[in-house]
Amino acid sequence: MNREAADRQRAFAALLRSPVLDRHTHPEIWPLVRVHRATLGEWFAQRLGYRLVVTDSAARLFRLPVDGVVVAPRRFRPPARRVLVLAIMAAAAAEDAEDITTTQDLSDRVRVLSTHEDVELAHYDPDRFAERMLFVKAVHLLVSVGALRPTSRDDEDQREGWAHRRDAIGGAYEVRRELLLRLVDPASLRAALTAGHDGGPPHEAAARIGLMRKLVELPVVLYEDLTDAERLYLTGQRHRVQTWCAEMTGWAVEQRAEGMALIAADETDTDLPFPRLRAADFASLMVLDELLRTHGAGSVVTADELASAAIAVRERHSKAMTNDLRVGNAVETTARDLLGALDLLRPTGALDKWRLTAAAARYRNPQVVAVNARLDEEGAG
Repeated sequence: MNREAADRQRAFAALLRSPVLDRHTHPEIWPLVRVHRATLGEWFAQRLGYRLVVTDSAARLFRLPVDGVVVAPRRFRPPARRVLVLAIMAAAAAEDAEDITTTQDLSDRVRVLSTHEDVELAHYDPDRFAERMLFVKAVHLLVSVGALRPTSRDDEDQREGWAHRRDAIGGAYEVRRELLLRLVDPASLRAALTAGHDGGPPHEAAARIGLMRKLVELPVVLYEDLTDAERLYLTGQRHRVQTWCAEMTGWAVEQRAEGMALIAADETDTDLPFPRLRAADFASLMVLDELLRTHGAGSVVTADELASAAIAVRERHSKAMTNDLRVGNAVETTARDLLGALDLLRPTGALDKWRLTAAAARYRNPQVVAVNARLDEEGAG
């Protein structure tokens, strides 16, 4: 593979991972996006039904809904609803702020905004520590999408200091109005609000887009989850689909009797690599193995069976458990959430019952090796 093709793949994967990027946040990737924006834009539009907007200062990928649905899975442990609400109000406040604003200035503006009669939300009260902590997370969210740019490298410490009232103004930020105004994309909003009543893409295009989105965005694609149209498209265009995936990502398409998966070449290319060298992943992997050995892939497990597996793992590998995993049903909860996000343990729709998907068998019989490195809950291996 030549350098140009590799650069396009790096840019494509980076945009999937970080839908907002520029020369400041991604100095190595930004030039690649600028150079290959025509090809990238065509890939996203024709193969995935997404819209890529590249300006002189930033790139923004909009995952347009089809039939009111976005295939991309929810972020693992996403921000709380209150954080999202505060972030939206802070974004509205930032539009009227000066070019350089601060955490305290945005907080003051949001406090006033939340008291307006036409804003039917719980009033924001920065005198409460819990609210200040949530507001700090809301500001961080706006930073992550490029609407605010910290003017100092100590931004996180300053925000934390503001939350604890050790810093009067908190972090200082440049208001990036171009990206601020692109937080809501008219085409995305229209597609979401019409919820499929706008006609949508043609039949074959809808099948192509649906299949490609599932392959690129989801951990695994089970044939049972495809629509009839998507299965028909895959039957006739399997080679094209594999070629496109390889061209865009450079990753391998793994095919099994139950489905397909696009396997990233490096764990940094996925939003949720598994398993990493940390206690939560180890515990989840061991719980999964316990369930597979007891019940087998494809089986339905109950809450009691999941709890029993978690207890067995905690007792068998007690030295590998961090303090937070020793408390109550932490192992069970951690495994359920993480394995669910990976679509290895799927809710059945019935109360307290999950199905071990076919992909779970990929992780059976893991070899446990003692290492000197500490299994860090926050660190990644």
